[in-house]
Parts: sequence; structure tokens; C-alpha cells
Amino acid sequence: MVRIAAILACLLLAGTARADHRPSHTACDRAKLAGRNFVECLERAVRESDAALSEAFTRAHARIDARSDLAPTQRTRWKNLLDEAHGLFVRFRNFECQNVAPYESAGGRIGSFEERLACLVDKNATRSSELTARYRE
Repeated sequence: MVRIAAILACLLLAGTARADHRPSHTACDRAKLAGRNFVECLERAVRESDAALSEAFTRAHARIDARSDLAPTQRTRWKNLLDEAHGLFVRFRNFECQNVAPYESAGGRIGSFEERLACLVDKNATRSSELTARYRE
């Protein structure tokens, strides 16, 4: 339980450190896109950020596999722990974006679907950046 709390605390800190720059705002500018076009842009950005996250995760696994200085059991253990941490991230992301983010909508629109999509984009981008930075070649 302590390990889960530590992981979640790190995720929260990573998310707040970049509060001034939201990848979802860069991908989809509400001032330039109205109504359904804005939602479609966010949906596309979610798909693209999911794909980028999947690629970063796959590269992390490949980097671990490439470590010839580790015994096979160490590589397996590391990948299993990374899988567990990533699973916790996905659960946290989904809960946060489904249940908390809709209340954070600008203009007090509680239950904002757009804010949920933006949250997914932002969390995926942050996690992708973290994995890429930690598992560089």
C-alpha cells in the first residue's frame, strides 16, 4: 500500500509541475475550434496520445531487454514491476479523468466531457515523456 501511495504521489507531482502547459491545449485550441470540431480534435488527440504512450512503454521494455549487464531474472523482474507500475498509472489516470477532471471545467460546466478528454491527453503525454526520459538509449 505504501508503494501505491508513493507512485500516486509522484504522478500527482508530475502533473502539477506542468500545470501551466497542457498538451491538450496545444493539440486543440478551443479559441480556434468550436463545438463538435473541438471534441473531435480532443478525441483524435486521445487516440494519438494513447498510441504514443504505448510506443514509449514498448521502448522501455526493449531497453530493459537490451541490458546485457543484468541476469535474465533481473530483467524479467524489472519488466514485471514496470508493468505493475504502468497498470497503476492507467487505473489512476482513468479514475482521475473520469471522476475528478469533469468538475474542473472552465465556466463551471460540471461533468464536462471535453475536460475528461483533455485530462486523458495530458496524463498520457506526461507519462510518455517520463518513460522516454527514463528509458533513453
